[in-house]
Amino acid sequence: MNLPHLELELAKIRVRLGGLKARMELSWKKLTSEIEPEDFQVIQRLLQRGHDQAQYVIEHGDLPADEPAVPWELSHGLSILHLGNAAPLPQSEVDLPTLVLKDGSLLGCRKWELLDLLWSEALIKWIENLRHHAPFGTTPALIKMQDDVLLTIAGDWGTGPFDSHAPAVSVARLMQLDEADFSIHLGDVYYAGTGSQENVDMRGWPHGKFGSFTLNSNHEMYSGAHGYFAELKARFPVQQGTSYFALYNDDWLIVGLDSAYASDAMNLYMDGALNDAQIQWMQSLPKRKKLMVLSHHQGFDIGAKAQTPLYQPVCEALGRVPDYWYWGHLHNGIVYAEQAGLKARCAGHGAIPYGVTSELDGNERVLFSEGQNARDADYPERVLNGYVKVRLSGENIIEEFIGEDGSVRWSSHG
Repeated sequence: MNLPHLELELAKIRVRLGGLKARMELSWKKLTSEIEPEDFQVIQRLLQRGHDQAQYVIEHGDLPADEPAVPWELSHGLSILHLGNAAPLPQSEVDLPTLVLKDGSLLGCRKWELLDLLWSEALIKWIENLRHHAPFGTTPALIKMQDDVLLTIAGDWGTGPFDSHAPAVSVARLMQLDEADFSIHLGDVYYAGTGSQENVDMRGWPHGKFGSFTLNSNHEMYSGAHGYFAELKARFPVQQGTSYFALYNDDWLIVGLDSAYASDAMNLYMDGALNDAQIQWMQSLPKRKKLMVLSHHQGFDIGAKAQTPLYQPVCEALGRVPDYWYWGHLHNGIVYAEQAGLKARCAGHGAIPYGVTSELDGNERVLFSEGQNARDADYPERVLNGYVKVRLSGENIIEEFIGEDGSVRWSSHG
């Protein structure tokens, strides 16, 4: 990197940090006046864990094996707020060349990488909206679809164009060409699902001929889901202002879930959960021979070695294990082998840059994990982003994972 470019990048970082620091200090002051002392202590410990985790990974190249990961949005919080003796973490690629972690995450400071300073936007919004959530819609759509139907599905797509790179735009263009009957976004509009971010980053979403849907997620919840529910009314009218829905025909029932609204706020909504209103609605849905679930949060851990806390409540509410389950949240494209009758897929690779997920190498539970390099000069570690195309014809299903370059990365006829 030449000296003028370096100086320009450092100047940009100083401006970003100054603005973030002022906003975070105001949010922090407001929060501390609203919450109980024990909650304050919990949040401060979370910030400390996030900072310590980032330092550990920088030093060791991976997460510690003996404790759960902490949301990366917390990483810069302590040093920005000058709490304790937290030393500032790296803030530019000069300080920290990008490293690909075993889960495919890019540990670096460029846009969308784990130490991107702007992830602190999510922390600020989480602090501001910890006690201020949008009302939960309870008029879910139940829509009859044709017996032969095409769906396009993409998760974690809400970046909008960024710098000279726009995987989201490439993915949307290909989805639009498919002319699907229904398109479904599995959630995540960055950085924090604010009204302005929803309005900009979801503007190019490729709508289906008969309707489009977008699910709630942890990032939408950082802003209390206010921007998300406003976006439903503005661009996704078939959802009837509600964050869950169902499609059905003679053979299939497709259930789109809100796995974020009831999630634990003190864990930054990272683990999926269901509330009572949604569970009761799920129990009332019509039964069909084939069942597909769509959610933001996952039902398995990344290696499919263990079920998440979301898995059993979903199966119990629906009265059975789904035949197929598509989720996002993990920024990967992964196809899992059938387990206990469930064929699970991760389609969280709609836009966020990520690398090869080396921890899945040799995993017999994984049929496919995206590993094709995207040939991106500015993100040389990045592999292909993409989406999934699903055609239902009677009881039959054709699945295709499509790369941002239009290639079929994996397919199955069932």
